Amino acid sequence: MSKTILLNQNWIFSKDGHDETVTLPHTWNAMDGQDGGNDYYRGTCSYTTVLPDISLPENGRAVLQFDAVAMTAEVYLNEQKLAEHKGGYSAFCVDITDALRNGSNLLRVNVDNSDNDTVYPQKADFTFYGGIYRDVTLHVVPAAHFALAENGAVPVKVTPAVTDLDERRCEVTVEAFVVGAQSVNFTLDGQQTSAAVKDGTARAVFTLEHARLWDGLNDPYLYTVTARLDNGETANTRFGCRKFEIDPQKALF
Repeated sequence: MSKTILLNQNWIFSKDGHDETVTLPHTWNAMDGQDGGNDYYRGTCSYTTVLPDISLPENGRAVLQFDAVAMTAEVYLNEQKLAEHKGGYSAFCVDITDALRNGSNLLRVNVDNSDNDTVYPQKADFTFYGGIYRDVTLHVVPAAHFALAENGAVPVKVTPAVTDLDERRCEVTVEAFVVGAQSVNFTLDGQQTSAAVKDGTARAVFTLEHARLWDGLNDPYLYTVTARLDNGETANTRFGCRKFEIDPQKALF
């Protein structure tokens, strides 16, 4: 079964030759970036940590997930560069399986919040904080597993469409993105169906009769769809059923 390990403890933060132990989330602009001026530190710093012992299942994979690093990140394992991510406000994943070695594994992340002309946003009325300011997790997954997309997207996508508002009928398309699996079993509101995997995606369509519609603060009801693989791996996604229309003469409904 998949295992998720939180890696927020015991990081060594290095800035201008000075090292200190920090716990994530962390930013090096916690003090100099809070006064609203434009004199805070912008540059490259590094975070290093030793990964825990990793026991991979047969043909399994080890994937790091960074929920957010501002603004540019370079990821190294045992001094081998594995990935670069630009953008401080999105999650990303890095498969480290092929770079793992027996014994200890040193993870280093170079983080840069320098003024530049390639990473957006370019100008704003807020501080461009630098650092690993969200969780870092290690996912150890079996050969058949739900895909851990490079952009950190969830592995189960739901597209609900209200086809009859008066009858509250909703057609729900569910897609699961998987690796190494032949089929996926979906469950929604007491309904079950199985779908074959094609090009890494399994797709199923459900019909909800008399659906409970999502209604903002009055009734923000969410359904839950569950996807399950033959080896017991599961993934859940919540969603609401609603309809909106835009009329150029009458505005938004």
